[in-house]
Amino acid sequence: MKLKEETKNKSVMTTSHVLTQGSPVTFVLYDEDGDWQLFGDDEVTADEDAYLVSVEEILEMEPALRKLPDMQPGQAVVREKDNTRWFFAEEE
Repeated sequence: MKLKEETKNKSVMTTSHVLTQGSPVTFVLYDEDGDWQLFGDDEVTADEDAYLVSVEEILEMEPALRKLPDMQPGQAVVREKDNTRWFFAEEE
């Protein structure tokens, strides 16, 4: 599944850093439940840092997300903050 192929009103989780401070998304998880989690490089320290936004909103805020590869549940991708190329994250 590609994020850009999701329904426009599907909720995705992100952080206040991405949403309100313009921090670029550098880590994307398509979790086992089929939900999307998008994070920047900023440390998330509390639950109040988490926000739900629609796919449409996050794609408008972060156009590089349109270039996400086709992902299976449980997969994650990363990128450098100044790069638009995504790489599958290595499992630990």
